[in-house]
Amino acid sequence: MLLLVAFLEVAINRVAVPMLRPAGSAPPAWHTYLDYAGLFLFYFAGTLATLVLVARSVRALRTRGRGVRATFASLLVLIATGLAALPLASAVPAIVTVALEAAFACALIALAASAPGKQRDLGLQIGLPLLVIPLVLHSADAIGAHFVWPDNMFDGPGVVLERIGVLAVCFVALITPYCFAPRPFARAVIRPLPVVCALAVAGLGVWLARIGYVQLAKGAQLATGIELTANQLDPRLAIYLLAGATLVWTLVSCASAGTPARRAVGAGLALIVLGGYAFKWPHHYLLPLLGVVLIAEAARTVRDDELAALPIATETPAIADPTWAIYVGQVAHGLRRALGEVHSLTTRGEAGLASTVIAGDIAGVPVRIRIERIEGSVLALDVVLGRDIDEMRGATLTAWAIPPRSLGLNPSGPPAAPIFKTGDPQFDERFKTRGSAIAFHKLFDDGLRARAVATIDGWIAYWENESVRYRVYPGRGAPLDHPMPLSDLALGRPSATPDRLIAVIELLIELARRGVVPAPATSPDPSELA
Repeated sequence: MLLLVAFLEVAINRVAVPMLRPAGSAPPAWHTYLDYAGLFLFYFAGTLATLVLVARSVRALRTRGRGVRATFASLLVLIATGLAALPLASAVPAIVTVALEAAFACALIALAASAPGKQRDLGLQIGLPLLVIPLVLHSADAIGAHFVWPDNMFDGPGVVLERIGVLAVCFVALITPYCFAPRPFARAVIRPLPVVCALAVAGLGVWLARIGYVQLAKGAQLATGIELTANQLDPRLAIYLLAGATLVWTLVSCASAGTPARRAVGAGLALIVLGGYAFKWPHHYLLPLLGVVLIAEAARTVRDDELAALPIATETPAIADPTWAIYVGQVAHGLRRALGEVHSLTTRGEAGLASTVIAGDIAGVPVRIRIERIEGSVLALDVVLGRDIDEMRGATLTAWAIPPRSLGLNPSGPPAAPIFKTGDPQFDERFKTRGSAIAFHKLFDDGLRARAVATIDGWIAYWENESVRYRVYPGRGAPLDHPMPLSDLALGRPSATPDRLIAVIELLIELARRGVVPAPATSPDPSELA
């Protein structure tokens, strides 16, 4: 909604209203109505951007963000948002504008500093600091004009900074495909839709320059805040058109990407573009600030999402139904020493999908093991001990095995924050751990950490007192034959024993004993007994 409102505000309030206003006469009624619509969009864009920024910042501060850098950046964003939104409610003195410029620049720098990290997208780690440079240059120019040099000088440091800022905007637009486009880049660059859109924008710009350059220069200045020479063709017009076409290619590529994080990157870039480079009104600050926030947040997850979405070359082999039934029976028999009574059931759905469920109980905590297969090939192993909780709900603790790059990537587990080190070098080398360190040490002693390093692939998630969940995708971020001997089962070898899978389940049972509280038994309603 904010993208749509911001686009309409640019088209109506910034461009259409001033360019269609009659010169030297009273405006007609339709123009007055258009002006009112533009004014409404002006306040709506600023208010909506403020609400979104405040909500995101407060949520990040309440959950302590995703580390110290992210928490500090969220605090600065909240301060800058409050200062930028003040003019929406009342007139403010000049010193507030100076404070806004300082807070705006500090928030942008903090957001750029929060993006780098291990296992994150390299392009965004490079591109985000470059992206904030022209925005910070504007703030430096505004602060310098207030304290150091007059802001009405036709030459001097202010003019130099303004020119450098405009050139920096063009440079950033030209490098957006390399820093912000979907990955793998070789696949994104051959997609036809972004190329067609970029060529259409470049061609439209050339055509408008030929038939009405003066109107084009005025419209571009109103929409973006970047001035073109009005009396003759600007010598940098070709660079501007190339930068615009390149930016359009990146925006369309991100908008049509297959992962939400990369689409968030595109939305962030679009908000920065719609904010423009004029910096006269609140949403000129709020929209770029929100755009940088979206990109900084996406930088933490976009690499994992895109790796998980890649087609996996390794496929699990098909296993004959009789062989699979024997194996499931062996697993159920082996688990009886830990779970007591065990039941198993295989159901079949459409398109060759089959689901095998092995269920039991440990001290009042239900245990459910589900194995999904399609056309006989195993897709995933999912184990739940305790309540079956929606994965979108934030977990108290998540430990995610780091797979070799050749095996691809397990789809991400439930969200948890912040990332922390356990103090066990072998465990930290094997797993990325997020969430509560207290909960981790409650669940894992020295022996269980060693067993986890030796037996666990995929991810383990823990919800305080409620549930332990384990999931692994064999051949996708995990070895093909662990914890189930899929190759041996496909070939019918007698070495296909359930020992490795049972060892993993027994480890999960130990974790559940330490951290999952059995649900209280519910007594029957007396009215029902009557």
